[in-house]
Amino acid sequence: MIILDVRVSDLQPRPRAGQWIRSSIPLLTFVTLGLPAGALGVAWPYMRASFGAPLAGLGLVLATFTIAYFLASATSGPLTGRLGTSGLLVGGCTLSAVAWLGLALAPEWWIVMVVSFLAGAGSGLIDASVNAHISLNRGVRYMGWLHASWAVGAALGPPVVVVSLAGTSSWRAGFAAMGGAFLAVGLLVSARRQDWAEAAVPPAGNPSQNAPGRPAYRRAMVVLAGLFLVAAGLEATAGDWSYTQLTVGRALSAGLASWGATLFWAGLAAGRVALGVLGNRFPPIRLLDAGIGISVLATLMFWLAPPLVSALIALPLLGAAVSVIFPVLLSLTPGRVGTRMTAHAVGYGLAAGTIGGGGVPAGIGVVLQSVGLFTLGPLLSVLAMVLALLHAISRGARRYAQLGQDRPGS
Repeated sequence: MIILDVRVSDLQPRPRAGQWIRSSIPLLTFVTLGLPAGALGVAWPYMRASFGAPLAGLGLVLATFTIAYFLASATSGPLTGRLGTSGLLVGGCTLSAVAWLGLALAPEWWIVMVVSFLAGAGSGLIDASVNAHISLNRGVRYMGWLHASWAVGAALGPPVVVVSLAGTSSWRAGFAAMGGAFLAVGLLVSARRQDWAEAAVPPAGNPSQNAPGRPAYRRAMVVLAGLFLVAAGLEATAGDWSYTQLTVGRALSAGLASWGATLFWAGLAAGRVALGVLGNRFPPIRLLDAGIGISVLATLMFWLAPPLVSALIALPLLGAAVSVIFPVLLSLTPGRVGTRMTAHAVGYGLAAGTIGGGGVPAGIGVVLQSVGLFTLGPLLSVLAMVLALLHAISRGARRYAQLGQDRPGS
């Protein structure tokens, strides 16, 4: 006779499993968050036919989404104080689920505009709450994986629409599936609320004890918002306008120019994966130094080098350089404003990034149309140099604050 000695504790989930689940949920959330970004452009021709919408209707959808995203990000700090991170995240997932399920069922064009606002608000709350939590509780490597996960979701969005069209002859099932994904993530977060309530332990020091005073906080926030705005503007402008400038403005073949555009986004994705793998080997501030410095060199190369070099070397180099800026800025935020104000600062930073990602490429488009496509290289270089200047100001202010704290009696 064989007697099995089985303790109740042996039947309990291992702590390692709980840690794995806790680490996976934010990544899964960001994969889901990226799905609509990749899907809308592919689905738009079919959506337009369904609603009899104008050709520029996609612009209206995106503008409505962006306005709501900006408002939600900017108010996420106070909302986090009232609802907690998990409550805000569940609310964002609920809004997003209602929005995308509503889009799948929408019979009229005006409903599309309403659900676009809800989708933007939900995405803004999710983005801000997760980024603030990760900046307080994880290192720069995890932040790199988080933003790489969003890119994975954006890459999966088009296939979701294609499968929907092939299987149902309609785009609607794809967005219904996305709504279901947001609902599932919201339920998962709600079931594991304790994962979002752990004590904040920033990787470098204890910024909660070194939080700046109100005037210093305001100055830090102005510079930080400027960094987010310019970084997002540089990334979006390079991605949106480089192909047109290379083909129309510099007479490069469409095939080679498309390779350049593809390599830019590939460099951006590869840079974030590399940050997730290797980010702990270097101090975050050095990674930011390198990303911004290489961005300056890459934009100058894009401007001054022959078209083929601009497309196949400068653009992927620029993509890899800018890939680290946003995640590292978010990781460094607690050390710059203190843990208590991190949720507010991340919300304001993401709101500024929304303005930069939408407004800067639009403004540069006006300049390109008025002056000429040849100005893209100089304008990208100016953006990179402004980014470097803001970074230098931020580093100098931080160093001065630390010196002040080290003085006797301070």
